[in-house]
Amino acid sequence: MKPIVLASPAPPRAQRLAQEARNCLTIAVGHGDVAFTAELIDEAVKLAQRARELSKA
Repeated sequence: MKPIVLASPAPPRAQRLAQEARNCLTIAVGHGDVAFTAELIDEAVKLAQRARELSKA
């Protein structure tokens, strides 16, 4: 008998992108350079948006 495997609500790629977005925000919070922080936040927004798109597909 095979064990029950529960499907994840989001595809693996969407999960990885969402994790990368969280990582960007974590780094941005601790960084002192305003320009670099802004770039990280922009990247986090893009990654999170793509993760949402993939999870809906």
